[in-house]
Amino acid sequence: MNFQQLKFVREALRQDFNLTEVGNALYMSQSGVSKRIKELETELGIDIFVRRGKRVTGLTEEGQEAVGFIERILAETDSLRRYAARSRVACEMASDR
Repeated sequence: MNFQQLKFVREALRQDFNLTEVGNALYMSQSGVSKRIKELETELGIDIFVRRGKRVTGLTEEGQEAVGFIERILAETDSLRRYAARSRVACEMASDR
């Protein structure tokens, strides 16, 4: 599991499950997005998305639960990055004194 896979899931929700648009938004081919999402589902042992043929059409019950975790993980990661940036600035300011 990696952050890129989690971002693909989040972006799939934002793009109404259109994986071509997910790929465009995150600079990857639709087939690459599909592969990474499927790898995540295999690793987790759950289907996150409902599929009709090759189309993703919604979230499974497990996917709805997983999205909550994914959103929290990505939000906490963003918070950690902001904290680290503030800490670097504070350290730089202290060393300038």
